[in-house]
Amino acid sequence: MEAVLFAASQPLRASDIADMCDLSPDAVRRELKRLEGEYRERGSAIEVVKIGQRYSMQLRSEFNHYSLPFAEQELSPDVLKTVAIIAYNQPILQSDLAKMLGSGVYERVKILRHTGLITSKRVGQTLSLSTTRKFSEYFGIGSTRKEEIKEWMELKIKQ
Repeated sequence: MEAVLFAASQPLRASDIADMCDLSPDAVRRELKRLEGEYRERGSAIEVVKIGQRYSMQLRSEFNHYSLPFAEQELSPDVLKTVAIIAYNQPILQSDLAKMLGSGVYERVKILRHTGLITSKRVGQTLSLSTTRKFSEYFGIGSTRKEEIKEWMELKIKQ
């Protein structure tokens, strides 16, 4: 079960892990809770996190600085800045975002929509932008609720 979770490229449901390991979903949840406690007790750099109804293994945030020299940057700083503003202010109109960041925002929004990190809904002649479940999974945020995403971001700023 641990190997399945480690090798997964995205967070998995307990039922997905159960199917792969020939276990019941309840047994998987119990084992994940035990594994999470084991990692925490020994001060491991790895943690098991629950994101909505899915589970993932990730590096604890206090160890991120060790991985930065080795990690490939998937999103440019401008795209990260754009998604951060969307996440913090969601829902936000694309026209308001363009006033803040300039016309380059349209291409960055297109990239974010393509990667599945944000969703859009037409509102008059502009779009209303919000983050997706994939956004929370990608950044290891334990919630998809906009209030909790905002709290998570404020906490990260203080660190």
